[in-house]
Amino acid sequence: MTAQSRHPIAAEEAAYWSDIRKQFYLMDDVTYLQGGTVGPSARPVIERIIELMREFEADPLHRRHGDLLRPLVEQSREKLARFVGTTPDRIALVLNTTMGMNIPGQGLIWERGSDVLLSDQEYPAVRALWTWLAERDGLNLNYVPLPTPPSSPRDIVEAYEAGITDNTSVVVFSHVYFTTGLVAPIKELTRLAHAHGAVAMVDGAHAVGMVPLDLSDVGCDFYASSSHKWLLAPKGVGFLYMDAKYQNKVRPVVIGHNMRETDAASRYDVNGTRDLTPHACLGDAIDYQLDIGWESRIRPYCLGLARYLKAQALERIRGARLTIPMDESMSGFISSFSIEGIDLPKVCEYLWKDYKIEVTAIGANDLSFFRVSTHFYDSYEDIDRFISAINEIIAKQPDVHLD
Repeated sequence: MTAQSRHPIAAEEAAYWSDIRKQFYLMDDVTYLQGGTVGPSARPVIERIIELMREFEADPLHRRHGDLLRPLVEQSREKLARFVGTTPDRIALVLNTTMGMNIPGQGLIWERGSDVLLSDQEYPAVRALWTWLAERDGLNLNYVPLPTPPSSPRDIVEAYEAGITDNTSVVVFSHVYFTTGLVAPIKELTRLAHAHGAVAMVDGAHAVGMVPLDLSDVGCDFYASSSHKWLLAPKGVGFLYMDAKYQNKVRPVVIGHNMRETDAASRYDVNGTRDLTPHACLGDAIDYQLDIGWESRIRPYCLGLARYLKAQALERIRGARLTIPMDESMSGFISSFSIEGIDLPKVCEYLWKDYKIEVTAIGANDLSFFRVSTHFYDSYEDIDRFISAINEIIAKQPDVHLD
């Protein structure tokens, strides 16, 4: 191992995480750096789902809402509420962030002619939602450019301050941006929105399981997230947090048994007959990380991986530039960097075809950059392999060089 790639952890710790990796179904020959899109669930969680499906099918009438699945779904709601710093009655269990954002987006009545403020790096599905609502309800969409990268959290707040007015009815922002992995100061952005009488709506798709979260302290109006990314929960599991003042004021997007007003956000759960086992096992996915030690072991290890990756990119790849701060108050388990003069999507094709390295390239602010997602099933060797493969591709493949 060269001095450049010296790893900052002891051999015993590396062996520990190597054993953890074996608790996933990930193929041995694949370097998986794409957990930001969809994370793999651990074997114990998947095996629990299979076990529950078998038990459910033995008596699908009574074991759906009776003595099996429904109690487990409510346990999952309670565990999730503790993990994100709120109470279970404020949590609606949905399929994903897109569904969660649609519930208040479509369910509230917006004043015609009022403004919606978003950044230029919001997720495409979220932008599509507000584009549709703007056309339907006569709203004005205003986009603020985010600095890439910002020098401090204050830069992000100032970007929104420059765009907000007293005509702004809702401010939409991400907790962790899907583009670069930037961690935004959501408490300060919530205060800004409320100071102008606007609703604070947070896209938390990439945050839960990556950064600490206390929704009671943040004070936002709505917070939606997917659990299949960093919580490594079963696919099709997400949630919407809503402040109590909106209870029964949001019109359900899908009407069914939720017609009656209730005191709990569960009124806005996924409606109709469906497979409850993914939501029933959300609690198992949370327990899995808590048992390892999310705060004491997982988060420090993953921050170390990201820190190492960013340093190695700058040191070993000519023309590399970070598009996310090194400061861990503004970054988490996603690292992003550009390479001057290189076609990064084409590099991604070679990374998968020739090296079985799964990663993506994304664009923002006229920049193309790698978005690298490192979780605790990844290793420092994976990062070394990724960096070395990039250099080999740049050296060997003429078509990755831009004219």
